[in-house]
Amino acid sequence: MCGACEAACPVHAIKIEEGKLQSVYDCAQYLDHCSICYDVCPHTEALLVETSNMGCYREVLLGQAVERRVGAGCGGGVVAALLTHALEADIIDSAVFSGTKLKVPLELEPLVSSASDDLLSATEIQFFPSAVAKTFRSAVLEHRKQRIAFVGVPCHVLALRKLEAWQHRLAENLKIVIGLFCLWTFSSSRLFEYLAKKFNIKASEIQRISLGNEYNIHTRKGITHIPLQEIKPNILNRCRSCIDFSSELADISIGGAHPLTDWSTVIIRTRRGEDFFNNAVKHKVIKTKEIEEAPEVLSQIIGMATSKREAALKEVKKRKRLRRPIPPAMESFVDGGVAEV
Repeated sequence: MCGACEAACPVHAIKIEEGKLQSVYDCAQYLDHCSICYDVCPHTEALLVETSNMGCYREVLLGQAVERRVGAGCGGGVVAALLTHALEADIIDSAVFSGTKLKVPLELEPLVSSASDDLLSATEIQFFPSAVAKTFRSAVLEHRKQRIAFVGVPCHVLALRKLEAWQHRLAENLKIVIGLFCLWTFSSSRLFEYLAKKFNIKASEIQRISLGNEYNIHTRKGITHIPLQEIKPNILNRCRSCIDFSSELADISIGGAHPLTDWSTVIIRTRRGEDFFNNAVKHKVIKTKEIEEAPEVLSQIIGMATSKREAALKEVKKRKRLRRPIPPAMESFVDGGVAEV
């Protein structure tokens, strides 16, 4: 549940609480024929057109934060470094992102901040849901921010782009969109129950989760490797029909660089993203190297993107065959015959 509907509702009739959609009251009392919550939902009509499995881009490279400060995310610390530099250079006045909860390190909470130290908790990969899109509204209306960097996974990014497409007033305050790679998001309760039963791993023992060709569960005892298909029953239902792995509509997409552990893959997609990223490189905040120096990284990303798209299209085809509802965003893919995989 990304929270874009709550952010966009002009009469505050919607609220996201504990990951669930709550109707505060019937908005028809104040509005006639309002469809904005439907329009901005990333699961309704699509903005994505059929592209390659990585989407359109200007450049793909590897990045790493020059100064690796404690808590600066995983991988190369690129997200935290980009945000911190942009804030200190007055390119942005705040950032909206998902940070780890202090008492529950694996789970996330949406944050809006204009403090550099807070940005160190910005994650580069997410495995659990966070209603970060609704926090964008708070950044604009409550914190009065006007140059906001937004960080989210593909569905968050799509929701923000819909706000722009419908010319919602909140979108005027959006400075840059950084998208994260996302294969699937898990139900934490289902995943923790599965890990306890199958591997005798308690939630409190998990230090972090990483993604390579498998899901890797890190504990003090070692690393447990779980095949993608085996862990798939624990993902959220709405993720099963998502085709976007690399946040194709972002200005900059950032994710892992498996098998490299201290680098991130950076996909520059727009001129705005290129200028934003190159400014950090120019000021020696981030160092880069050519993706060709690690061809296995690009191969792995393309493989992940392809697998996610194929799995989503198969899921949609199955739902249609069983006469079950499918997200309106996928109608064009099915009607065009793309789901025949």
